[in-house]
Amino acid sequence: MSQEHVNLVVDFTNRVLGSSGLDLKAVTEDSDDGSKIQVRGDDVALLLGRNAELLDALEYLGNRILARSSGEEEKVVFDSGGYRARREKELRLMAEKAAEKVRTSRIPFTFDPMTPNERRIVHLALANDSSVITESQGNGENRKVTVRPAK
Repeated sequence: MSQEHVNLVVDFTNRVLGSSGLDLKAVTEDSDDGSKIQVRGDDVALLLGRNAELLDALEYLGNRILARSSGEEEKVVFDSGGYRARREKELRLMAEKAAEKVRTSRIPFTFDPMTPNERRIVHLALANDSSVITESQGNGENRKVTVRPAK
């Protein structure tokens, strides 16, 4: 992904954030897996509220802009203050606890609805655990992960 395309996404994001009246600014940050867009400012709590819905929405819009400008399905990750890494760690821990509960009780456990990326993290966290099976159920925003005992 070219820096020119990433800059286009950052500029678009900053125009959206500027129009919102929130004290937030997007900047590019290089990481091991390519470019990330960090969103910083005094209103970060609003950005990360309700399971980071606003951050996810900005990431979705940014990736649509990126796909349009580059003609490819490249992805750029939006983050703020390490939120994505903390959330991944939390989801992995929740998956392990759910698996433990299912192993003990033999009763399936269903998580609340999650984004596709969050569901993926849960599936991967338990992929090597032969005592449980994970499956996604539902549609759209109501899609959930269920952890079941292996037969």
